[in-house]
Amino acid sequence: MKGGANFGLSSMLKRQLKKNVQIKNETRILMEKQFKIAHNKLMSDFEKHPLTRELSGGAEGSNVTGTMTKGNVYSFIGFESGYDPVEPIRSLLISANILFKNRSMGPKGILSTYSVNIPTAEELYKVTPMPWAKGASWLQQIEQSGISGLGQYMDKRSSNSRSGRGIQLKSRSAGGRLQVSYIRPMLKQFESNLNKMQGK
Repeated sequence: MKGGANFGLSSMLKRQLKKNVQIKNETRILMEKQFKIAHNKLMSDFEKHPLTRELSGGAEGSNVTGTMTKGNVYSFIGFESGYDPVEPIRSLLISANILFKNRSMGPKGILSTYSVNIPTAEELYKVTPMPWAKGASWLQQIEQSGISGLGQYMDKRSSNSRSGRGIQLKSRSAGGRLQVSYIRPMLKQFESNLNKMQGK
């Protein structure tokens, strides 16, 4: 009798453990699927954004953002010819991932704890240096205070230009700032979508 009871308890525990492992795996798969959907949406929004497309076009690209009457944002900021300013941002966004930590019993059943690594604003600013101002970030400035000197910009091909197009005229008014809503709204939406994730 005693041996039979132990055998029955052992079998029950094995079934319960097997069930727990199954639930854990199903929850993990479900959460990873939801994360992938949210992450794909983030990357799609990034690639489709007018500023991403404009900067990817280089100095000869079109002013997709509609922010300038002549020239484009790439030549206005003054990136070195051939440099891709959006690639460092893309790499950080792609690196976002989900990590599963532990499981515990809660009032409504088993709770799975996970964390998501998302690039911070500081990390993004570090990989987006202003070509002509050490320590400054073009991403931070274009999203927050705006990049000054728009009134001094002249759309002209020149060997004196870092990008090969666009020069700064000291005689013109320095008035006007270039400001574009870019990465921050995307990350905010991404975080909102992640907060809606639900496990099994």
